[in-house]
Amino acid sequence: MIKFGGKPPEESETPGEKSKVSESISIVAHQLRHPVSVIKSYLEALISEDFGKLNDKQKEYIEDTLENVKRMTIIINQLLDVSRIEEGRYELKLEPVSLIEVTESVVQELAIWAEAYNCEVIFKKPREPLAPVLTDTLKIRQVVENLIGNAVKYKKAGPGKVEVNITKRGKELIFSCRDDGIGITKEDLKKVFSKFYRSEEAMEIDPTGAGLGLYLNKATIEASGGKVWLTRNRDFGVTFFFTLPIFSVSLFLSKKT
Repeated sequence: MIKFGGKPPEESETPGEKSKVSESISIVAHQLRHPVSVIKSYLEALISEDFGKLNDKQKEYIEDTLENVKRMTIIINQLLDVSRIEEGRYELKLEPVSLIEVTESVVQELAIWAEAYNCEVIFKKPREPLAPVLTDTLKIRQVVENLIGNAVKYKKAGPGKVEVNITKRGKELIFSCRDDGIGITKEDLKKVFSKFYRSEEAMEIDPTGAGLGLYLNKATIEASGGKVWLTRNRDFGVTFFFTLPIFSVSLFLSKKT
């Protein structure tokens, strides 16, 4: 288990101001966590019909409410992670992880959802087996889900295509996710990995996001010893990349000390 975070404050923030903001985020998120959890439990009990049958309209309303509560739970957990990063308490359980298996699992899990968006997700699985990387299994899965999910969600009108690749370069693996979606302006490129950043076009497509996914992705990748970046495609969309170090006993032991 390693801890990560406590980065220098941005130019517009003094260390004291940043600490107060981080503390406020943590307090609000913790205060929201319990009541939201209770609401979610009650809704799940109702939708199970253990307390009586529901008509179709009642089911529809409860399912919609439950979906929004789940979305709120994700945002609360993201806020707590932001607070941990800024306080140097963001923990990763580093272990050998098959990036191929994680990616395959995510692509399969998102397949039906992507099809509903009229988008094809293509994972070009390497012909040769690739060594595991050193990272946190749960958190790297969240990174892959976020990148592929964003690529599908923010596609242009009409059919879309997302291409995912994993290649080896020296002592690291490179993951890439290329889309043909709405893209990112040159002016916004430097803001992409900032917390709470969302482009105007992205907010029009999905007004419910918090703008924390890419910020947390960057924290996870860097805490694992990798790098993350993106490029604008020549035609449409963008390609996100990240690297992760290939697992070795010496690397693992160096991270533990």
